[in-house]
Amino acid sequence: MIYVDRYYKSSYGKTAHGLVRCSRRYKIECVVDSTINEGDAGEILDGIKRDIPLFNKTDEAYESTHVDTVIVGAASDGGVLPEMYDETIKWALNQGLNIVSGLHQFISDNPVFSSLAKKNKCSITDVRKIFRDYKRFYTGEIKQVDSLRIPIIGTDSAIGKRTLAVMITEELNRRGRKADMIYTGQTGWLQGWPHGVVLDAMINDFIPGGIEGAILDSWKDEKPEFMLIEGQGSLLHPVYPSGLELLVSAKVNGFILVDAPRRPHLDGFPDYPMPDPGKVIKIAELLTDEKLLGIGLNHENMKTSDIDEKKEYYSKRFKVTVIDPLIDGVDALCDTLEDEYDSR
Repeated sequence: MIYVDRYYKSSYGKTAHGLVRCSRRYKIECVVDSTINEGDAGEILDGIKRDIPLFNKTDEAYESTHVDTVIVGAASDGGVLPEMYDETIKWALNQGLNIVSGLHQFISDNPVFSSLAKKNKCSITDVRKIFRDYKRFYTGEIKQVDSLRIPIIGTDSAIGKRTLAVMITEELNRRGRKADMIYTGQTGWLQGWPHGVVLDAMINDFIPGGIEGAILDSWKDEKPEFMLIEGQGSLLHPVYPSGLELLVSAKVNGFILVDAPRRPHLDGFPDYPMPDPGKVIKIAELLTDEKLLGIGLNHENMKTSDIDEKKEYYSKRFKVTVIDPLIDGVDALCDTLEDEYDSR
C-alpha cells in the first residue's frame, strides 16, 4: 500500500508516482489519497491503466487488498513526515504491517513507532538510513568501465528525470541491448534497481566514491552497454543538491536534459524563476566536455499544439532529438543512444 494522502496529484507525490510506474522490489496493490476521486492509480497519474486501485480510506484499502507493507509515498520538503501521517503509521503498525519510508525523518527513531513494531512483530525500513554511513572513497577505477554512461539532468527538481531514465533503460533492454539504471535517490531503491546510492543521505566527502562504486558494481554484475544515471535537483537549483558530482565523478559520455517549458518557477519556490535550458546545457558541456544527446519535455501546463511547437523549437535551437516521453515514448532517444554507442 502506498500512502500518499493529499499529495498524489502533486510533485510531492513523486515517490508514489515512481512506484506506480515501476516497482521491482514491492508488488504495489493499492494507493491511498483521501482528497481525489477513487479509480485506477495509473489512469489518474498519466492516463495509463495499471490495475492499481486508488482508495480514499486506508482501512478500506487494507480490507480489499490485505497488504503486508505500507510505503510512505510522499516526498516532502526537508523530508519530514507530513502532518497526520503519524496516525496512519500507528494504525498500520497495530495491524502488524511493515513500514517503509524514504524520508529524512527516520520513522524507526520514533520510540512510539519502534515500540509498536516490536510489539506487533513487524519492521520499519528507513531507506536513507541504509546509506547514511556508506563511506567508499573515490579510487579512479571507473576508467575500467566501458559502458556508455548517460546522466539525465534537469532544469528543476521533480521534473521527470528518473521517469525518463527508467523508460530509456527498459526500452533498451526490450531491444536486446544491456542497460542498467543507476539510481541516486530513495525512490530508485524502492523501485528495486540493483545499483545506486541515495546521495542526499550520505556524507559529502563520499558522494563521488558512492557514485563510482555503484557504477563499478553495475559493470561487475552486468557489463551493461548503457548506464542511465538518474539526475538530482538541477545544476542551478539554490535549494536542492545539484547533482554536479554525477557529471564529474561518473566520467559521463554525454547527457540528456529534461525541461518543463511552461513551469513558471522552480517547483515549490515561486521566488525563483526556471532557468533557461540553454544555460544548463552550457554548464553541463563545460563540466563534462561532452555533448547534449537529447531533450525530454515535461508537458505540465501545456496543450498539444504547445508541446509540438516547443519540440520543434528546441530541436532547431539545440539540434538534438526532442520528445515528450509520456506521449511519444522513448524510441527516438534510444535510437540516438544506440547510434552513439555503436559509433564509439
